[in-house]
Amino acid sequence: MTLGEKIQQLRKAAGISQEQLAEQLDVSRQSISKWELNDAVPEISRIVMLSELFSISIDELLKDSNSQRIDDIEGKRSTSTLEEITIMNAANKQTNIGFKTIIIGLIMLVLEFMFLPILGTMQKAHVDGQGFYSDFMKYAGMQPMPLIFMLTAMIILIGIFFLLKGLMHKKSNPTKSA
Repeated sequence: MTLGEKIQQLRKAAGISQEQLAEQLDVSRQSISKWELNDAVPEISRIVMLSELFSISIDELLKDSNSQRIDDIEGKRSTSTLEEITIMNAANKQTNIGFKTIIIGLIMLVLEFMFLPILGTMQKAHVDGQGFYSDFMKYAGMQPMPLIFMLTAMIILIGIFFLLKGLMHKKSNPTKSA
């Protein structure tokens, strides 16, 4: 809505004629007509007087409703941008957690295989005290090692789950890089 349309709308809502408004603002009726037809623009002092007369802020009087719509659209854009950033941050966090969990699980797996001979020697009682298992893979099949390997595998699978979930969120919500 233009300034002229607003002046006309406010004048009609107040129930006054162009002549009455002209008298209150100390201008001619033709000036009011030109303002309402957008052929001319009132002086700043008259805009202040219009604002006071109609109990409306100068900002509301001068701002084009299209610019308000543009501001609303930009506000929605910034909100959606914030939402996109939040989603991307969550996706990055999930990806990082997944990656770190997989690395921790793989390190645990390597350490388990590295310490398998040491753990085998600690289990002398299982071989009637005659030393340690010469075949460490045989020891890997004895309790508690299968349980330990299963827990390590679960940690790795959880890491893979988080990694894939984060990557899927990134793929489904690409941000516009500047």
